[in-house]
Amino acid sequence: LWDLWRPLGAYCKMELLDFNTAEGKKVFWHSSAHLLGQALERVFGGYLCVGPPLADGGFYYDTAVERPISSEDFDALNSVVRKIIAEKQPFERLVLSKTAAMEMFKYSKYKTELISKKVPDGGSCSVYRVGPLIDLCKGPHVPDSSRIKAFSVWKNSSAYWQGNAENDALQRVYGMAH
Repeated sequence: LWDLWRPLGAYCKMELLDFNTAEGKKVFWHSSAHLLGQALERVFGGYLCVGPPLADGGFYYDTAVERPISSEDFDALNSVVRKIIAEKQPFERLVLSKTAAMEMFKYSKYKTELISKKVPDGGSCSVYRVGPLIDLCKGPHVPDSSRIKAFSVWKNSSAYWQGNAENDALQRVYGMAH
């Protein structure tokens, strides 16, 4: 999969994917997760961990925050995401060396652990910027935040970093978008 706005680097076969395809839904929901991540940072601060799309629809974001997130927080998160959507924030892909990525994310033990484990020494990784949020990500994404027309945070739970009960407890916030 490739971002719609990224130049093609070689001869290839191209197929445009929309929301009627499984791949198109995955890209759309992953882009929506980045908007949720931005809202989580704005409302709660803390440290974002991972934010994948779900196979059966929607997405979540795990975050390390100082206080538990509850259903009473959903309106504030939804309000921030509506503003992000209205701002038509473009998604921008950046490629960083492992060294540069480690420096960029040195504030987060979660991101530096991911970089250390997944990016080979001397290698590079991609990050995506949408508004003030910059996060590790392979992509691709929708062109901008205005492509998300309906968004709702609908559930929260706890989770463990990397799914291991011996690791830090995190807050998991679920969303759905269309």
